[in-house]
Amino acid sequence: MKRIIPAVFLLMIIIPLFCGIGSAQSKAAGPAIDPQAEKILQALNAQKKKDIKAGAEVIDTMDEVLKSGEKIQYSHMRKLKISEPQQFWIESTGDITNTTVWKDDKTFTLLDRSNNVYGQVAAPGTIDETMDMMVEKYGVTTPLADLLSDNVYSILMKNVKTCRYLGIHYAEGMKCHHIAATQNNIDWQIWVDAGDVPQLRKIVITYKQQPGAPQYTAVLKSFNEVPQFPDGTFTFKAPEGARKISLLPIKKRVKKASEKE
Repeated sequence: MKRIIPAVFLLMIIIPLFCGIGSAQSKAAGPAIDPQAEKILQALNAQKKKDIKAGAEVIDTMDEVLKSGEKIQYSHMRKLKISEPQQFWIESTGDITNTTVWKDDKTFTLLDRSNNVYGQVAAPGTIDETMDMMVEKYGVTTPLADLLSDNVYSILMKNVKTCRYLGIHYAEGMKCHHIAATQNNIDWQIWVDAGDVPQLRKIVITYKQQPGAPQYTAVLKSFNEVPQFPDGTFTFKAPEGARKISLLPIKKRVKKASEKE
């Protein structure tokens, strides 16, 4: 995992989650999916499709495997506010990055708080449309972006080879449905609240094709629906002295790099 993030990538977080993983995997054989796992994942998806206003806190960790084989773990606290289908705010604080992201009805903004620089791009679409655009055009992956999707089932099950229901286990002291799945490049596990509302509580992703099989873990510490957010919650206001820089599309970055060679 790269720890040094060039300014041209502007706050790019190298935590891919499920986004785009395994796109080249073979689909020759149908996946083996446990019916109970299928039922829970579909319920989770139905819950996520509801337009909600909510705040949440997530703690995530990511392994870095050194050349020696030693694993070093880094951690971040992510605070999220979301007003579906178009607006969200994410503040990340931790070992590698200290950034804030805003998405209002018109604009996506990324602020690197450590260096007091920011970049903006037009983003009039939904959360899903904006996240797809940022990945495909700019190569920027926002932490937990896939969890903001209104089709979590599709993201989770893309390229799955096996998916098993493991029973009722605990995550953060809460009884949860524990589900484990395999793909060619990764294995993942999720814990879904076994209460009345099928809320996602924990994710573990194992990058089994990478040296040392590093893991990414995200745990939902709190989740609260709110009737309304204050005006301006999702609109960026530049901090004093902040410098605006351009986000270059991937094609232009590649062209500039080739011109320097």
